[in-house]
Amino acid sequence: MTQYISFADENFNSMLTEARKISLAVATEQEIILPTMKEPFVEASYDDYQQKKKIRSYLSGLMSQKEYIENIMLVTDNGRIYQANNEPIMKKDLEKSAMRKALETERSGIFYNREEKEVLLGCPIISGGKAVAAVVISLNYDIMVATWQIEPLDAVNIYIYGPLDTLFYTNTVEKGKEAQLLSLVEEVGDNTGYLKWNGEKQYFIRYGADTETMTTISIIPYRLLLQDADKLKWKFLFIGMMAVLFAVAASAYLSGKLCTNLHKLTESMREIQNGNLSVRSDITAVDEIGLLSGAFNEMVERISLLLEEVRQKERLKREAEQDVLAAQIEPHFLYNSIDSIQYVAHMRKEEEIERVAVALSELLRSVLSNRNEFITLWEERVYIENYITIERFKYRGFFQLLWDVDEELWTYRIPKLLLQPIVENALIHGISTRENDGVIQIKIFRQEKDIIFKIMDNGRGMSRDQIEQLLTEVTKKNKAGFRRVGFANVLNRIHLIYGEQYGGTIYSLEDMFTCVELRLPGEGEKDAAVGFDS
Repeated sequence: MTQYISFADENFNSMLTEARKISLAVATEQEIILPTMKEPFVEASYDDYQQKKKIRSYLSGLMSQKEYIENIMLVTDNGRIYQANNEPIMKKDLEKSAMRKALETERSGIFYNREEKEVLLGCPIISGGKAVAAVVISLNYDIMVATWQIEPLDAVNIYIYGPLDTLFYTNTVEKGKEAQLLSLVEEVGDNTGYLKWNGEKQYFIRYGADTETMTTISIIPYRLLLQDADKLKWKFLFIGMMAVLFAVAASAYLSGKLCTNLHKLTESMREIQNGNLSVRSDITAVDEIGLLSGAFNEMVERISLLLEEVRQKERLKREAEQDVLAAQIEPHFLYNSIDSIQYVAHMRKEEEIERVAVALSELLRSVLSNRNEFITLWEERVYIENYITIERFKYRGFFQLLWDVDEELWTYRIPKLLLQPIVENALIHGISTRENDGVIQIKIFRQEKDIIFKIMDNGRGMSRDQIEQLLTEVTKKNKAGFRRVGFANVLNRIHLIYGEQYGGTIYSLEDMFTCVELRLPGEGEKDAAVGFDS
């Protein structure tokens, strides 16, 4: 019986202690609560609405899954009220005795009205040495006292006293004897003992929670102690016997089942050991052996797939080695052919053809000889400048390529040939139709933690439908990989390397301009030893 009473008392005081912790957490909150309390009162506005919404969300989170807390309110000295729920607060509610005490208290405390079942925990918010607001937590009286309303305590008289020895709760119908009982317990001078109450011998237990200033006194008739003890003795004896019988039966059943399944699983493992990868375990039990069986089947399946993958890779490796041997001569032959074109153009004084041949040779040598996946932005610029030199020979109309790059970003590393397809699209599909005033501008700058790339042209532009169709290409794939669309390929490379949170978009207006914007993480690799002429 003592354990039941102790358990109920701990539950009761734990609710009060948790509510007090919440009130102190609200009173000392530095980011949402205290800054708001210090702000001067302003008539209803959108900012005030947003602040109330933020505070309501914070208070609602504190009382989540705590059904014994009905509401958490903040009442400032200038009349502002913030609360966790949406129920309106009437002026008469603030004028109730318990509420006034909770709002005016100078230290954290409990205030209640037993007749109205109103329980409040008040805590002042101090700023600059004075109280600027009060935290008031409304507790559900019925839920709190329900911890005492359990079957083993039906025959126990419970008395809970609050501050100043006022009665908070009792499960008895007698009235007017609460002070007398408290005096008798004080005379005994101990937390447990015997006293005479209502004409018979009683056993009392007193619990005092110093942090919550609540005292609980439980009165148990002595005659019931012996009666309940005999009943419990036979109940426990019966329960113990049944538990032993059940344990023996369950052990026998589970042991037989586990041994059978373990034997099956062992046989399957022996088959695998002998090289038979087609065997699978057929154990379907919903227990640990069943989980092991499922893991075993999954492991064998993966081993089979890995072996097949190894065979495929070996075949592809042999084919790739043959392709590499066949392709080794191709770059050398291509370089010699371009050098021959350059030499003949020089001898014939075809300076424009010579420049194109030089640019093409440098572009091919840079791209084919540089096997790094990531290159600096300066190296990407060299690729693009060589490409533009070649294209000027094709498009006779004059056009400009302008660079606007933050100086520090020239050493920022990007995937090789990331910008070249965008520039190519801007030239072919954008300014190729203009005669003499085409402009391609590349602007690169840092924006907060990201790097922004903008490739703009003053060409023909695109309609909204064309932009949507182009963006749709990003998510389409075929057997060969990504669709061979420059912009879609670039975005898919960004998604694969940096994640879905990075990528790009297109802005355009027909017959006016097109702007491709890419976003990459700002913490990319940098080459500390890249030289270039500014």
